[in-house]
Amino acid sequence: MGRRFLLFALLGLGAALSFPVPAGAALVWRSGEGWVDESSGAGLSASSSRDQLEIAKKLEADQKFDDALKAYRILVRKWPLSFFAPEAQFKIGFCLEKKADFWNAYKAYQKMIQKYPASTFFEQALDREFAIGNLYLAGEPQRLMRIPLGPSMDRTAEIFENIIKAAPYGEHAAEAQFKIGLAREKQKKFPDAVASYTKILDKYPGHPVATDAQYQIGYAWYIASREPEYDQSAAQKAIEAFEDFIVRYPNSEKVAAANTHIALLKGKETQGSFNIARFYEKDKQYKAAYIYYNDVIQRNPDSAQAKEARKKVEQLRPLVGAGTTDVPMPTGGEAAPPAPSPAAPSVGSPVLNPVGEAN
Repeated sequence: MGRRFLLFALLGLGAALSFPVPAGAALVWRSGEGWVDESSGAGLSASSSRDQLEIAKKLEADQKFDDALKAYRILVRKWPLSFFAPEAQFKIGFCLEKKADFWNAYKAYQKMIQKYPASTFFEQALDREFAIGNLYLAGEPQRLMRIPLGPSMDRTAEIFENIIKAAPYGEHAAEAQFKIGLAREKQKKFPDAVASYTKILDKYPGHPVATDAQYQIGYAWYIASREPEYDQSAAQKAIEAFEDFIVRYPNSEKVAAANTHIALLKGKETQGSFNIARFYEKDKQYKAAYIYYNDVIQRNPDSAQAKEARKKVEQLRPLVGAGTTDVPMPTGGEAAPPAPSPAAPSVGSPVLNPVGEAN
């Protein structure tokens, strides 16, 4: 991955160097903005911050965004403490957005927020950062020398984290926290996603997004349970989270979906016991089969598997003999029969997607 990134970087640098640089261009590297042309140009510089702002606004209105950027940058460089400096810094971000340079636009808005927190443009900058964060969450690629390198969920999370840092209880804070969780889900960092959703329940329990956060905790663990690197505990955590969601929000339109996921997860949990029971039954080890069929009934009593298991229990009871009604389940320790030998057929359960189809 590192070599591929370096290759793209070198290619991008070569492409950038291949473009002719206009004579007299004043290229300056600025942190968070990259290379910036700070040459004044004819008619771009004024003698006061007020006049400078008017020049920049006129260029912006004429959609000459490159020249407008230069004019706004001149203002914040020459008059950083001016009454008009916060607006100019905000407009730098706005012009960069118009040029589809979203990452540097975010950086410009972030600079406005940090440098001018009392400005009337503070909330507007947060609004624009939130919009840019949504673009990255939807798949906007990160770029090197204007070359797209694919979406970055780390950048997405950074944007939303800084929105929360700037205004922990502001208009966008709760939703920004939720979207950090979505970004981590896309990276398959499910524990991090759950941690993000849990923060919403702790910090913003009355916010409308709290309902979605509780549901998404269950769904994140549900997806995790389908990944080979996660153990069965992910399925159990998903079940518990969905059940908690149903208790907390019984009138939510997502209750039906939560119940469907619970049923699928419980079916997956008991599929192994059901397959083992069938193996033992075919091998005429009836007591072992009886125990595992009962385990299915105990774990998931309302499932189709349990319905079939009850029939099997009734059929096997005469073959097992007296006292079978108190036979302990496989989780009961010593009374549990050993698992089938390696020669036995596979007892793994099929992986289920969200609509309940076997993969």
